[in-house]
Amino acid sequence: MKTINLRWMYPHYRHDEFVDVTDEVWAAMYQAKREMENYERRKVYHRAYYSLDAYSWLENYALEHSRSPEDILLEREGMTTRLHLIAALPVALAHATPTQARRVHAYYIVGIKQPEISRIEGVHSSKVSVAIRRGLRNMRRCYDDLFQTE
Repeated sequence: MKTINLRWMYPHYRHDEFVDVTDEVWAAMYQAKREMENYERRKVYHRAYYSLDAYSWLENYALEHSRSPEDILLEREGMTTRLHLIAALPVALAHATPTQARRVHAYYIVGIKQPEISRIEGVHSSKVSVAIRRGLRNMRRCYDDLFQTE
């Protein structure tokens, strides 16, 4: 049995009120108090206090959408995968024909639009579209071969 002061848990009590409770009840009340204090600390840390005319969900959104350790780990794994793909990009471009590689590079890496590529090279825009699509298919086959062997 533990003796608790109800004033400790309930701020509306103006005087000390001591009550004997079981260990389980005390543990539950202590855990609830810790969670409330942690919530207040997170609110200050994330600056999640807003004016009264702001939306009612804003504070909860700011506090509940912090990144969890699992999210951080997934981001790191995704970044590692992305870096592997970028490192293999020259090898994958080498598996496309020179025209396909040039057009894929111009479209995706340089950012030139397909009509502009067709105007520069003096070909119909459908030829550019087909070359990019086939170049991506050849690059995908290369990536499949590279990452199946690992």
